[in-house]
Amino acid sequence: MENKKKPFDDIKRYLIIATYTVVLYLLLTNLNTVKNFILELSGLLNPVLLGIAIAYVLNILMKLYEERIFAPLNRRNYPVWNRFRRPVSLMLTYITTFVVFILLAWFILPQLFESLSMLMNSIPSSMESVKVWIEGLIKQVPLESEALERIAFNWNEIMQKVGEWMVNIIPYVLTFTKNFTSSFINVIMGLMLSAYLLLSKENIIRSCKKLLYAFLPKEKADKTVEVSTITNKAFSGFIAGQLTEALILGCLCFIGMTLFSFPYALLISVIVGVTSVIPIFGAYIGTIPSAFIILMIDPPKAFWFIIFILVLQQIEGNLIYPKVVGNSIGLSGVWVLMALLIGGSLFGLMGMLLGIPAFAVLYTLLRTITNKRLKQRKIHIE
Repeated sequence: MENKKKPFDDIKRYLIIATYTVVLYLLLTNLNTVKNFILELSGLLNPVLLGIAIAYVLNILMKLYEERIFAPLNRRNYPVWNRFRRPVSLMLTYITTFVVFILLAWFILPQLFESLSMLMNSIPSSMESVKVWIEGLIKQVPLESEALERIAFNWNEIMQKVGEWMVNIIPYVLTFTKNFTSSFINVIMGLMLSAYLLLSKENIIRSCKKLLYAFLPKEKADKTVEVSTITNKAFSGFIAGQLTEALILGCLCFIGMTLFSFPYALLISVIVGVTSVIPIFGAYIGTIPSAFIILMIDPPKAFWFIIFILVLQQIEGNLIYPKVVGNSIGLSGVWVLMALLIGGSLFGLMGMLLGIPAFAVLYTLLRTITNKRLKQRKIHIE
């Protein structure tokens, strides 16, 4: 009986391997198609995905309330408190988030709008100042008259292109406003779904485990739970660390710009802080529009601003980032850079944001498997 069953098991195993090989080959040779399918599917499931993302981020703050701030009440084990601990923690989480956004809107948005208004009003005179400054630099360089005329002609053409760009950008602003308005309902639905997910996260996790152990062998189900735990730890640690690092960098940028009397300190600090959510390259990305804004007001200070950001980024990258983010994901700088480049080339901005924690998960799994196999073979490598 066993001999008759063994050939059938071998054929079944070979068919499974062949199927996996074909599917993997099709995925690797059609990455663009797979990426477009994922993007279309995410567009259809936008409210659900948004709700899951909001719940995942807010869960970090809710756990802070539930497990640390309310730790003294938890140790006393009051039955009434145990019943209302989750709703109270959830309510405080939403209140804290709402208050933070209100404070940002109350203190920052008026100054941002004022800065933007002053910037738009000063663009004509600023462009003329930049022109005078550049022409002054050109006069200090010994050039022939034909070369000077060519440079002047090119400068006028540049000025014309800048004016056309300022006019053409208006439709994009209107499109952004329209998309922002149409997505408001999705945000409301996502917030409602996130509240349900946070209130019932244990029940949802328990249901997922029941499905795993009901339809998968126990070993595979255990491995899936282990991988999910590693993934959750990597992503939650990365999100918390990256947001904290962005806040610290934005505050340091504002303090430094205020001390050195750079213009539009608050506006530029917000730009640098928001773009620094993108690991490693974020602050440099925010430097480009920020330097352009300062260039319109005070060209020499634009140069010193770039030097200031380079120094600040070195301090942040060598002192702050390893402490805040690096320790939470367990990756060295080389692997972080590689994950960032690969993720960005495959999935753009989203790949840059999620590539590092995803790579941290793969790195942890590979390290665990490698150490396990070395232990089985009784091999010790210094």
